[in-house]
Amino acid sequence: MKNNKFFLVLVLLFVGCSSLEQMIQRPSVNVQGVDITDVNFNEIFLDFGLQIHNPNVFGVQFDGYDYNFVVEGNDFLKGDENQQIRIASQNSSTLNIPIAINFKSLYDLVTKTKNQDTLSYRLSGHFKPGGLLAGMSIPFSKSGTLPNIRVPKVSLKSLKIDKMGLSGVDLKLGIGLENNNIFGFDIGKLDYNISLAGNKVASGITEKFASIPAKDKGEIVLPISLDFLGLSSSLRSILTGQNVECAVDGAADLKTPYGALKLPINTTQTVRIFK
Repeated sequence: MKNNKFFLVLVLLFVGCSSLEQMIQRPSVNVQGVDITDVNFNEIFLDFGLQIHNPNVFGVQFDGYDYNFVVEGNDFLKGDENQQIRIASQNSSTLNIPIAINFKSLYDLVTKTKNQDTLSYRLSGHFKPGGLLAGMSIPFSKSGTLPNIRVPKVSLKSLKIDKMGLSGVDLKLGIGLENNNIFGFDIGKLDYNISLAGNKVASGITEKFASIPAKDKGEIVLPISLDFLGLSSSLRSILTGQNVECAVDGAADLKTPYGALKLPINTTQTVRIFK
């Protein structure tokens, strides 16, 4: 900043203080965009891109900035950064402010947001210039909404005997998915293990399985082929009844407008056997 001080001394020799104040212009800050950089069922990551413009004929220095991130009218995250930023005369510079929103922390703060489809936010703050502009406050703000992402509900619907022969039986397990989000998703891949009455009976990986619309329900069907020779007598007896305890664990890759999300599946329920 020595050059700036030398420039100021020269200017003072030729103009008065009031004229100097008129020559100094306040830098401006514009929030150019907000990007969702990553998302899962626990957190959503935002990146605010800010452009700082220096209209003056001399370079300026910022000693840092502070910010306050508000969600649904509640203070959620605050920061005070001492990052030094230099901008040449009549030039611009960009700065990115990353924000991570943990949904559990948000729900603990604002319980009502659990049932909302979107969340309103406001990012505001100030840049703190030094040197010739010391003491000047350069504000910025940005308001908008973001999706409130919720975990789809998984339920086991039924176990249907598709075909039975002397050597074994083919079954189909229906799995229901309830999507409470404002966006639909495609199940690109499902990696699963299935147990009946505590006995692991099937595992596999499926591709391009199903599409579940926004605010809607859907069902996927998993095939199970059992060889009677490999079954215990107790499980064979259970399959002749009306109900059986079924467990499914694994993970589904969901394709959404916000990128790929991984949905863990781990549920145990008593399901009805349809013959």
